[in-house]
Amino acid sequence: MIVRTLIVVAVIFAGLAAVLTRGREAIGEILATTSMNDLVNGHFAERIDKAIFKAVPRSATLDGAVAGLQYRLLHDAGRQVHAGCGNWLYAMEELGADKSDARNMKMRAEVLHRLVRLIKQLGAVLVVIPIPDKAEQVEDQLCGLTATQSRRRDVFRKELSQTDGVIVVDVKPDWPRPGYWHLDTHWDQSGARFAANRTAQAITAAIGAGQDQVRLSEGAWRDRTGDLVRLAGLTDAPAALAPAPEQERDVKADIQHSGGLLDDTAEPSVILAGSSFSLNSAFADYLQAALSREVAQASEAGGGFAGALLGLLEKNPASLANAKVIIWEWPMRSLTTPLSPLEQRFLAGSRGQAAE
Repeated sequence: MIVRTLIVVAVIFAGLAAVLTRGREAIGEILATTSMNDLVNGHFAERIDKAIFKAVPRSATLDGAVAGLQYRLLHDAGRQVHAGCGNWLYAMEELGADKSDARNMKMRAEVLHRLVRLIKQLGAVLVVIPIPDKAEQVEDQLCGLTATQSRRRDVFRKELSQTDGVIVVDVKPDWPRPGYWHLDTHWDQSGARFAANRTAQAITAAIGAGQDQVRLSEGAWRDRTGDLVRLAGLTDAPAALAPAPEQERDVKADIQHSGGLLDDTAEPSVILAGSSFSLNSAFADYLQAALSREVAQASEAGGGFAGALLGLLEKNPASLANAKVIIWEWPMRSLTTPLSPLEQRFLAGSRGQAAE
């Protein structure tokens, strides 16, 4: 507590010194030209606020140093990130609770059931992959906290498994520990490959094996800056104060379609409409290799619960016309976030059709 106070005091005095040095002339001019009317109508305070705002130095290096000191000395990664044991970071949205959580989950259940019926009408097989929270899968590194909110959201998964017309891929059993990056919300490449293989097994059981030849190629190792490092403001922190970056290598699926060279290549019959998980750690590439099929990637970073799938239905429904399988991946933590405008429109439209 004493160290935290000293850091805060040091930052305050550094900012005050900067204001007095950089904003001295501007503040002096304001004081010299201020009239009684300026004091009465608030113009004086407004001008002072603007002068101070312009005088405060803005430096990514300084901000990074402060965030690094806070992380190393106080084991504090800010409001949006929880610092676990060692260099494990977690998104606070997985750990927090809000009074609107139950209502949001109930509305998401309605979105899901309406989407299941809609995909069934299209004649496609719907495969759903609910991604467990990192906080639950790597709970032993939370340091003093538990994944209570994650387990409450798990009720949704159990209800989902009893829904007709959908194949649910449960990746929790036999999960390869840890399976998630230390410094990122997403699964690492071992987790992505495991999830891809389990998803491929479910799809193959439903529509049979693919005939394409898929070869995975790997690139050189490179540093990976996790999204939680950026969220904690540690990207610009000195190396001695920031967690060391993790290592990953690029993985790419090279596909050779079945048939002759002169045969027309058909559109992929498998569509992946997921979240940023489907765009991370080569999940789509591992999936194509495990399926022996090309997969059309339609996932969206920040897609949340159903952003990518609803986006296709709203903007490009024709792309789903020839699909045999639609893979819908979403993170469990998205169940309790406020509904997006796209989800709200979908629910309103579905309810309107049901009322007719």
